[in-house]
Amino acid sequence: MRKVFHIAACLFAVLLAGGCSQAGLTMNYSAADISAYAEPGTVLAGFAARNGLSDGMHEPIASHCLVLSDGTQKVCVISNDLMEISPFLSDSVRTEIAARSGLDKENILMACIHTHSTPRLGGRSAQPGGSNHAFKKACLTTIVDNAVATIGGTFKPFTLETGKARTAINYNRCEPGGPVDRDVYVARFLQKGKPVVSIVNLACHPVCMGPKSYLLSSDYPGVTARFLREAWGGDVFQLTGAAGNMDPDGGPKMVDYAESCGKALADSLRGIRFTRAPKKGLLRLVNNTVDLPYQIETVTPEAVRHHADSLAGTGSKVSASFAEDVRGWEAEILARFEEGEVPSKLRYHLHGLDVDGILFFFSDGEPFCEYQMEARAAFPDRTVFFSGYTNGQNSYLPSEHAYAVRKGYEYEIEQMHVYIKAPYPLSDKMPATYRQGVLETLKETIEQE
Repeated sequence: MRKVFHIAACLFAVLLAGGCSQAGLTMNYSAADISAYAEPGTVLAGFAARNGLSDGMHEPIASHCLVLSDGTQKVCVISNDLMEISPFLSDSVRTEIAARSGLDKENILMACIHTHSTPRLGGRSAQPGGSNHAFKKACLTTIVDNAVATIGGTFKPFTLETGKARTAINYNRCEPGGPVDRDVYVARFLQKGKPVVSIVNLACHPVCMGPKSYLLSSDYPGVTARFLREAWGGDVFQLTGAAGNMDPDGGPKMVDYAESCGKALADSLRGIRFTRAPKKGLLRLVNNTVDLPYQIETVTPEAVRHHADSLAGTGSKVSASFAEDVRGWEAEILARFEEGEVPSKLRYHLHGLDVDGILFFFSDGEPFCEYQMEARAAFPDRTVFFSGYTNGQNSYLPSEHAYAVRKGYEYEIEQMHVYIKAPYPLSDKMPATYRQGVLETLKETIEQE
């Protein structure tokens, strides 16, 4: 009788879902250490005030690779303990992973945690003969090798659970009392009841260790991971959220500050309550683009020259050599015009990933925290992870609030394009365009369920 009932139930399921049972998702995870390649010394990224090479290591750095599968497709999520990878270099790395693994490049999402205590991958130091050239070559090779091996490895079923907590370690670095998002999200992937890897998602620059520190480090995320690996088991890594205007509360200091912030964040997560995601066998990825407007409709060589002249006499909180940096920017942008047309909008790539109803959003660049808060508020019945610094670092994305206040946000609004080599500053119409792109991407991701 039970056998007959099972067959009838199975036939009913076939009519409803096209099969007797829906296979669950599977995963494979691996991490590869990239710390040793930084010896004997490299130029660290992030602070122009640093002079000299790294002189030791505080916390190891690694490339983390999580690959999910529904049996017909795979999605690869990489988080590197690095400051940033340029869009061009990111595309090159993802192209190589795709060629060697057979996985579509569009299904490879590669983020950096944005720590300012890891070696630069761009500039003269990373070119042949430079102090960082050997690191760059070995580091990128390891990232590719680890991803290819993980994509082609053994996949096993998993259970996904998520939790939410609050932290006090971050604040608005541009405006006292300005917008801040202190929510911390955790996604934990378990096999046979034991954590394999946990993802911490927080909007906060990993800059506890400032320009006077020459130690290699994954900063507070690495310290947090160290404590949580001991408490939970398995590995732990960070997807840094919309941290464009978020710093550790107290500003960049030295290594002991990274220790205290990392421990404080870990302490806020130790008692987190996890909710198990239903096993739907659901894996959906949406890739979109949005074109962000500059302050002028058409970027021309004449406009670039005029803008450079107006900026050259301006001071900057970032660099004492700002005037010289402006002229370098001017020369590079004008050289691009000699090679061909320069786009008059900044193209951004947005990605929505649905894992059994849990949403993960990825964006290149450094969005301000308001975008993350708005995305979560727009889908209050969903858990939304928000990751910046994905598939290339190409601009700050100030919020509408920042454009309205201006004071304190001058660098992010008017000057940062000089250092990311964008042809012009973004318009105050940009926030509405970007926000719409974020919300539409998440909506499209949900609609595919």
